[in-house]
Amino acid sequence: MTYDYAVIGGGIIGTAIFNKIIRKNKSCILIERELDIATGATKANSGLVHAGFDAETGSLKAKFNVRGNYLIEELAKELNIPFKRTGALVVGNDLEKLNNLKTRGENNGVKELEIINRDKLKELVPNLKEDIKYALYAKTAGVISPYIFAIALAEEGVINGGDFKLGFEITNIEEEKNIFKIYSKDNIIEAKKVINCAGAGFNEISKFLKVEEYPIKFRRGEYIVLDKSEFVKLSIFPLPTNLGKGILATPTIDGNILLGPTAEDIEDYNTETTTEGIDKILGYINSTFDNVPLNKTIRQFSGIRVSCGEDFVVEKSKKNQNVVLVAGINSPGLSSAPAIAEFVVEELFEEKAQDKIMKRRSPYFTENAGKIICRCEKIGENEIINAINAPIPAITVDAIKRRVRAGMGRCQGGQCMLEVCKLIARNKGLKLEDIKKESKNSYIMFKGEN
Repeated sequence: MTYDYAVIGGGIIGTAIFNKIIRKNKSCILIERELDIATGATKANSGLVHAGFDAETGSLKAKFNVRGNYLIEELAKELNIPFKRTGALVVGNDLEKLNNLKTRGENNGVKELEIINRDKLKELVPNLKEDIKYALYAKTAGVISPYIFAIALAEEGVINGGDFKLGFEITNIEEEKNIFKIYSKDNIIEAKKVINCAGAGFNEISKFLKVEEYPIKFRRGEYIVLDKSEFVKLSIFPLPTNLGKGILATPTIDGNILLGPTAEDIEDYNTETTTEGIDKILGYINSTFDNVPLNKTIRQFSGIRVSCGEDFVVEKSKKNQNVVLVAGINSPGLSSAPAIAEFVVEELFEEKAQDKIMKRRSPYFTENAGKIICRCEKIGENEIINAINAPIPAITVDAIKRRVRAGMGRCQGGQCMLEVCKLIARNKGLKLEDIKKESKNSYIMFKGEN
């Protein structure tokens, strides 16, 4: 089969574009080199749907952020995934800078922006230090699970006729008679048009396509995860700098608290966490808040932001009009994803047909959850089996974790990981030593020699 489109990259941008193409009733395949959707930048970010006041007026970031913020609410309802408009605060004592941010946001088209004083601040954030007097309040900001969002977009695309390939490591791409042949070691995919949204691997794919490359830079952000609490009920930022939006405290859609990220430019893609990074987070958070419940810390992690300049790249290749390039999608990429997909499909590829009515995906969660496997999150056996047998099957421990949160509680899988491995093995006809945590070589256990 020759597909109308091939989308390379299974992060939030790739899955949003894939979903939109399927809505236009075109054939499409989603190609990802890892064993699951959302294993790169999409799984390791703050999960914020930004209001859109921070991006420079007239930039693609501003345009797509504001439009994406508007689109996400209805899209989340259609996908049956949680999304909440919690609001966000940029706190500080520099009224001029806060007013400049407000003016920029209004120029970008952001609604419901307000400068608030100490009395309102104390009401919204009781734990904020007394010496912080003002904030920009953005009521349209929200939180969503970035990986559940991507998985839901991909699964809905699949049940409505789309195809996917996971673990597909591209070795070459050739174009012959206006058909792209996309090679792996043991497979070939054919498509008429290609969208390169491979994130950190963007230039590798562009080389294969013989199209434009961009200077890719990596910026690592480290985080601390707290167990569920009401320490903060909305996202709280410092005034932004040239390194980004700064270290924040925010609730997640699941009720945890995230502290971070740091912003460190690095040479190579590296997701380690460091003592220095964690100390930076703690220093800022302790100087901004009282009563920080650090005794509820359950995890530390880092994510990589990929950039290729000050703005997003979303364009048709000048060397090949059948290729679209999507690169440098750092913050506010999650917020912008639906708008980027809309622009790529409807404007760049001129697919103007009305979206077709989509079949909706079934939830993993069920009243008959079965035997409880994850006691921290109260996840049952049947819910894990539903994830294993989903339209995009969860075949790794972390894939299960992303879909149903088994292993995301305070013990971080200490009590349930083995049972999850057994369920994957049993339902997929595998041996326990075949089960992987995430990537191709991340085996959970091995059989030693006698």
